[in-house]
Amino acid sequence: MRLSPELRGHIGLGIKILVGVLALALIGEKSGQLEHLDFTVGDAWANVRVIFAFWLTILAPGFYLCALWALGAFFTKSRSDHEFGPAMVKSLRETGQDLLIGAAAAILVEPVFSVWLIEGFRGVRVSLEIEDVTIAFIGAAIFLLAETGKRLRVELEQFV
Repeated sequence: MRLSPELRGHIGLGIKILVGVLALALIGEKSGQLEHLDFTVGDAWANVRVIFAFWLTILAPGFYLCALWALGAFFTKSRSDHEFGPAMVKSLRETGQDLLIGAAAAILVEPVFSVWLIEGFRGVRVSLEIEDVTIAFIGAAIFLLAETGKRLRVELEQFV
């Protein structure tokens, strides 16, 4: 199915607007959770650890929003760029990279450091939620697709 350049531009703009709305929703959700943090009166170090553990929960959604923004840029750039041109490849690469980093934050960084900050070192914990693992593999596939597209484009330009 071939989308018109105008429709691709509208899709890209819609995705960027969606990112703004989702970012505001994330801020609203997380600001409500700030009220329920378990602060300790008189123990500044414990309070700093609680705050850092809280901010770790924003890493994965933040990178997922960055991936959506890069995907919006992909659609916006695809309306004026050649098929699989450098700007599109860059946007795809960023999308895959942000999905991979977000999934790594959800699978490894958040579980490990949250426990370390709150309870002290108690080993390494990993969260193997289906959604996060799936997002990691999709991110890797998009990243590799962009790298392959970039390499193929260079090879095709050498023939011409």
